[in-house]
Amino acid sequence: MEDTNAIAIANSSLERVGRAPATVALLCQANLSVHAGVARVLLVGSRGLAGGHRPDSDVDLSLIVDMALLAPRDPERVRYLRAVLHTTQAHWRGPVEADLAAVFDINGCGLRCLDDGAGYIPDQCPRGGVDCFGVYKVQRGFDGYVTGPGLDVRRMYPYLTPWCRDDA
Repeated sequence: MEDTNAIAIANSSLERVGRAPATVALLCQANLSVHAGVARVLLVGSRGLAGGHRPDSDVDLSLIVDMALLAPRDPERVRYLRAVLHTTQAHWRGPVEADLAAVFDINGCGLRCLDDGAGYIPDQCPRGGVDCFGVYKVQRGFDGYVTGPGLDVRRMYPYLTPWCRDDA
């Protein structure tokens, strides 16, 4: 059965991110696809600009969810976030694991700190960059919100944006 919510990210879209060519090649090979509710994809960690990955290192991808499409409350919100993650995982054909996180705005700030090149600007974040965004993961027996103190937006730097929806 075809997944009508999936957007296959064309190789040409990924190739424009030339600062991590080996990772871009891996993403192309892996059939990177996202749910229609994803506004953009961030590549973080050692396969991005941080560098230093091992051959078996996973690929850390943050799927930035379009807030206009996200349900305001659970359980609908949880179902939607699971669908976002499942879509990418179901299409993934990479030689290494994709470590996926659905990331969404909980502050009403629009996650401007994660706009390509914007960088973290302390005056623009009412929470000082800590615990200012939501994260949902489904991986290795874990299924839920990543909570607790210390979710720090500065830990996501440096990152690349290998894909952004045209209207995002």
